[in-house]
Amino acid sequence: MAFLPIVSVPDSLRLPKFRMTSVDTHLALTQGDLIQWYRVEKILGRGGFGVTYLATDTNLDHRVAIKEYLPAPLVSRQPDKTLTANTNDAKALYSEGLQRFLREAKTLVKFRHPNIVRVMAVFEENNTAYLVMEYEEGEQFNEYVKSIGGISESRLKSLVLSVIDGLDQVHQRGFIHRDIKPVNLIIRKDGSPVLLDFGSTRPLENDLKVQHTSFVSVGYTPLEQYQEGAGLMVGPWTDIYSLGATLYYAISGVTPVSPISRLAALVKKSKDPLRPAMQIGSGKYGDSFLQAIDWALGFRIEDRPQSLSQWRTAVDAPMLIDTVELDDPIRGVVTLDDAVIQSAASNRSKLRVRNPEIVRKHPQKPKQRVFRVRRLAGVVVVGVMVALAAKLMFANQQQRQALNDLVLRADIAFVGGDHVSQARPLYLEVLAADSTHQHASDRLDQINDLLVEKIRNNIATGKFELADTAIEQVEGIDRSRAPALRAELAQQRVFSARQEKLTEIQSLIDRRSYQLALARLSVFEVEDYVDPQIVELKASAVAAIEKQEEQEKQRAQSAIEVKIQEKSRLDSQRRFAAANERQRQRRRNYRQYLSNAEQALQSGEIESAKRWLASATALQISDSDLDDIEERVVATEKFLNTPLSDYEISYAHSQFKTLERAIESRNTTVVNEITETASLRRGLFDSLLGRYTQISVRIINLEPKLDPKRATATLRIEKMVLPNGDVVYPSSSYQDTKLSLVRKRYNWAQISW
Repeated sequence: MAFLPIVSVPDSLRLPKFRMTSVDTHLALTQGDLIQWYRVEKILGRGGFGVTYLATDTNLDHRVAIKEYLPAPLVSRQPDKTLTANTNDAKALYSEGLQRFLREAKTLVKFRHPNIVRVMAVFEENNTAYLVMEYEEGEQFNEYVKSIGGISESRLKSLVLSVIDGLDQVHQRGFIHRDIKPVNLIIRKDGSPVLLDFGSTRPLENDLKVQHTSFVSVGYTPLEQYQEGAGLMVGPWTDIYSLGATLYYAISGVTPVSPISRLAALVKKSKDPLRPAMQIGSGKYGDSFLQAIDWALGFRIEDRPQSLSQWRTAVDAPMLIDTVELDDPIRGVVTLDDAVIQSAASNRSKLRVRNPEIVRKHPQKPKQRVFRVRRLAGVVVVGVMVALAAKLMFANQQQRQALNDLVLRADIAFVGGDHVSQARPLYLEVLAADSTHQHASDRLDQINDLLVEKIRNNIATGKFELADTAIEQVEGIDRSRAPALRAELAQQRVFSARQEKLTEIQSLIDRRSYQLALARLSVFEVEDYVDPQIVELKASAVAAIEKQEEQEKQRAQSAIEVKIQEKSRLDSQRRFAAANERQRQRRRNYRQYLSNAEQALQSGEIESAKRWLASATALQISDSDLDDIEERVVATEKFLNTPLSDYEISYAHSQFKTLERAIESRNTTVVNEITETASLRRGLFDSLLGRYTQISVRIINLEPKLDPKRATATLRIEKMVLPNGDVVYPSSSYQDTKLSLVRKRYNWAQISW
């Protein structure tokens, strides 16, 4: 009969308290955050020491999955996205875990297999590390099983054998996955499987001096991973258990029973609560396949396959030999095939062969008809001795099993932190059965030391009520230590009360309540309690009061000086502001005068422009704008005073004649180009051109006006012809129209009516 190893966990190797927590949402990066050139899109999953994001590679424009090293209870996220350790102890643990994450990630980059997710890169940023993996699109295995309403044995074998091939490469490199479960297995659109999330992977060193984070997925994690670093070895058999649990889910639709529940059943000597796959899948799947799943789900390490190649044979091959049954103290009677017998035999489990055909019988010699009496008596004596020895061995074995179970229960309580109420009575029961049991004796000493350490910690941190209660527990265990602890507690209470008063006085001094601080210090003087700290506090308060009074005087004098300086400054500012405002007003007036002069010049009002220029010049702000307007006023005045030349009069006459021809030819385009449109006479001609098919006109009285730059003429309508051919002669009211054409400085204006 094989026994579960006794779990002995040194204090230095206790499991971290954060092993099963999830990353808090406020610690994770948010959508849009950049890690180098990767932009975070959303969170894909969380774990005890990391979080996986869906991100976009902005360089190559494709999606990736990024695992961030993020042990939530140890660190805080700063506004600049960096991680910082919460305490000095957390800093050491965080740094050690970060370096291990980097070392293991750099090895994972080397893996290449179509059925394991490709790790593309690893880098450090934000005071942590990131593992960049391919983002595999597909359906999680648990959802895939639900969507197809069950899965055939051939399909299931095809999927798991592909995963085994990829995972075997990881094992051969000396690493295990540690987090295989249905949600970490994706079925791609082409039907091929891919194993995800290698962020929990670690080497197979199994060094008790190395503390690893215990990462647990209930139902898919074997017992050794719950107590990793506490005496139980992890290895390929660990991943095999998780793969077997994933297959168990596929055939049953339920998560396997937790190993903790199975352990509790072992301690209570009750039946294994995990129903074998042979029962659940009977009739739907082949016996050899179901036996391979049960083999992978062996509770103890030695009950499982020790390598993937060994288990692969059991998964892939049909059942070729008869079956035997294993009498297991945890699971009852379990049917195994010959592929399992070798492993089970190494566990020294009792095998009861049910199929007599596989019992190998030695050839028997012909029976002798005559037996000697002496030989028969010897055989009987030997048989009796063997029976007695077997009975004695069986009794010893039962005693040993009971003692080991008792120690196991005590160790579980000890590791769980229940030292006094659970672990200690059990260890005492072990010593009652075996007074030489060194492990139980050492554990009791550790419990006593832990209690004393806990009391002293409570005393040091001011938790006096808890310390008092714990001392009462110590008195019931070791009376020799209790008086010294009570003396320490009393001394610390006195010291703490005194320190509270001194802290309060120091707080009053810090808040500048010096008089109240002196009043509190006087209590110590009445009690004649002389202490250098009290003397120092009093001297500090007195000095602070004197300094405060001196500062008040200085502040009063400074306030007077400040008022005088402020008044002088305000007067100076007002004078300066008034001068600036006057200067700005002069500038505004200057600009306004120039603007008025420009408008007068544009309107031809030369005298008005001269007056505005005189006002601007009086302000004594001379610039190029003033000079420019003055030059243009002089030039314009000279131009306006020069009469039209014969050539200009001839040009005016030609324009009038052009209008005459345009009207007679009914060319409205030319009429629009050379005449102003906004006049009543122009409207009259538009009406006449629209009504009559022919209009005869003539230009008369062409002459210059008194205005030196204006030429005038008269447009006379002689006759008009209606569409029916009737001739109409205009009345005197609209027969003649006065025309005017002005010569501007650089061009001619349009003809005005």
